Parts: sequence; C-alpha cells; structure tokens
Amino acid sequence: MAAGVPLIDLDRPLPVPDPGSARTRMRSALLLVALVAILLALGGAAPARHGLTSVLTVDEPVTSAELGAGSLFLATPKEVRRYALPAGTRVWTTSSEVSVQNLWVDEDAGVVLVLASGDGDGDSLTALDAGTGRQLWSRPATDTLVITLSRGGLLTQTGFGEVARLTLDDSRTGRRLWSREVDPAGFLGPDEMYEGRSSMIVAVGATGSVVVLSYADGSVLADGNLELTLRTTADHSVPANFTSVSVVGDKLYLSRRVLGRASLAAYSVRPLAELWRSEGGPTGTVTDCGPVLCVADTRWVTGVDPAGGGVRWEQPAWGVAYRYDGRRLFAYDNQEDARAALLDAGTGRVLRTLGQSRQLGDLILRSDGSRTFVTVPDPATGDLRTVGAVTDAAWFRCQVGGDYLICPTLRGDTSVWRVS
Repeated sequence: MAAGVPLIDLDRPLPVPDPGSARTRMRSALLLVALVAILLALGGAAPARHGLTSVLTVDEPVTSAELGAGSLFLATPKEVRRYALPAGTRVWTTSSEVSVQNLWVDEDAGVVLVLASGDGDGDSLTALDAGTGRQLWSRPATDTLVITLSRGGLLTQTGFGEVARLTLDDSRTGRRLWSREVDPAGFLGPDEMYEGRSSMIVAVGATGSVVVLSYADGSVLADGNLELTLRTTADHSVPANFTSVSVVGDKLYLSRRVLGRASLAAYSVRPLAELWRSEGGPTGTVTDCGPVLCVADTRWVTGVDPAGGGVRWEQPAWGVAYRYDGRRLFAYDNQEDARAALLDAGTGRVLRTLGQSRQLGDLILRSDGSRTFVTVPDPATGDLRTVGAVTDAAWFRCQVGGDYLICPTLRGDTSVWRVS
C-alpha cells in the first residue's frame, strides 16, 4: 500500500477462496437480507399516526360542497368543480349562467345534481357527469324539494301540506321511474330515506292515514289508519295535547298525550298492526338508542324497553340522545348553547362530558374558543383520541366524508383536512 492507496498486482494470481469462509459470508448476507425484510414488513404494518392534514383551501365564496368518490365537489355562485383528494388538484370546472344554490352527489351512479336559480326564471335542476362535468339533463324545479340523490335515483317532493307528490327519477337520464300522491302532513320518513338507505317510504297524514311505499317502484306495501289528529308546534316543543310519529327500523311508534294522559304504542309497519302499548310513560320523538328506545321531548330524554315501553332510565339533564356506537349515546343538554356528553346506553349514566360538541359520523368536533378539536374513537377500545385542531372553523357547518373533513371558516374560505 502506498500513501494509503491499495496496490493490486495484476501479475499475481488471485488467492483461492476458502469454501468455509465463503459459506459463512453467504449465511451472513442472507441473514442481513432477512433482517431488512422483517424490519420493512414491521414498518409497513405499523399503524399510521393519528393526525389532521390540510389538503385543500378554497379562498372564495362557496355556496355548497360535498365529499365523495375520493373528491371534493364544490359550487361557487357561477361554477361547479371537482377536486381530487388528497392532491387538491382541480379535475374539471362547469360554468353556470344562473346562480348555483346547492349540489348533491350520487357516487353509485356517478352523478352530480345542481340546484340553480335564475332571475325571474325560477329554480332548475341539472345533472352532471361526476367524471367529466358534462351535462346529462336539465329541467325546471319550481316548488321542488330534493329528498335524496342515491343508488341511481332522485327522489323529490312537489307540493306541501296534506297533498304532495313523491317522484323517483333515474339520476343519469332524468327518466321518471314512478310518481305518487301522498299526505305527508304528519310524518314522512324514515330518517334513512333522507340518507338514501331506506327500502321503504312511510307517509302519515294529518288524520292518521298511513301508507307504506316501496322506495324502488312506488308500490303500496301496507296501509292503515292510526285515527288521530296530529298537532305540532313551530319550535318542536311538546304542547299539552301532543302526538308524534316516529319510524325506527321496521316499526312505527306513536307517542301521544291527550288531556294529561300519556301513551306510547308500537306498530309493525308491514302490515300496520299494533304490537304493544304503554301508558303513563314519557312522550316525545322516538329514536334508536341500541339496547333501548330514546324518547325525547327537548326537556329530558328517557330510555324505554323496546319490547314493551317500560322505563329503563331517565336523564333530566339531557334533552336529546341518539346512538353513537353499540354501547354509547351522544346526548345534548337543553341549554341555548348546547353541551354534549356520551351516555351509557343501558343505564343513561354520563360516561364523558364533551363540552360544546357536535357528532359527524365517527368524528366528534369540540369547540373551544377559536379552535375546534377533532376527536376519533380508538378502533380497539372506543376511547376518544384528539387528532388535531383547526382554527376559526364554522364548526356547526362542517361535513365529513370518508377520510376527509370540510369546514367553512370565519375568515370566509373553505378548507379540507384528511383525518387519519
């Protein structure tokens, strides 16, 4: 070796390698490769860190926004756009000559439905192809309420009060599938219908007439009469004489208070037949609370036995509650600035107070001054874990879709975050 540089004598033959040492080196190399593979596998299997990552901000007026199909569909007063997420790149833009008011997305059919309003021309509904933004069809929509856009169908209601018409159209072609007149003055549901997840439509008239329609073809599945007079108040409070209809699963619940006497009755929907009646219990709106039915009248909430209406527990501190998961309820109190809590579904016991919070799917948003904290349930334990916070969000207008959260802010922009 000269000056630290190795010299190789090209005239000398190379030494013969020792077979034993060669095998040792080969085993060492194989062990190293195996170790690297194991470490890479373990690294790939490690759970991603929980967090909140900003992926897109739109700094201009937004009239409507929907998350779906791994994208953000967004409307400004004169445009409808699709942004790819999480990249935040614009996929397409469709201009509108009239003011865009609202939009809905049918992922299954690949349709974006746009409600627009022109000066003196009334409202219109326009369907766009979700992949390209190309117009599929358009029609006037004066006095038309969009109930849901889902599963390839557009369900609308025209007319209000005791005579209304329900219509289901093919969302891609606009072709009418069926149309029926109903009396929805007392009730139109269930809640799953508005989310596009119900196989039936239940309409209850002002005098108690009931009709159950097939969502798919509008055929009558059942009908009957509850023989009552429905009265409601503008603020949804419970008057002295009160009647409320709710549909939970495949059962209809009739809650009444007449001349101070309260009752709760359960009916099968198909056919419409009374299953049980409980006297003297709570009155109010009935919701699914897992092992119990929640009956809420905005003043307090009561858990009753689904098998017979017997009272399991009462919570005078909380005005409304509904299912959060299999064993917990999300509840609001009856204050003007409502506070929230998680309750044990079986006992009504408070498990955790949440302050000023709102549930969005699995997420819970908690407002604290100018900051909104985002929490998610741990998949293994169900415990809530804070994954991040956003500043100046109009948290009561946030939406969630898939792994994304979208909120308008008090600054006037609209932002999207990825929740992990």
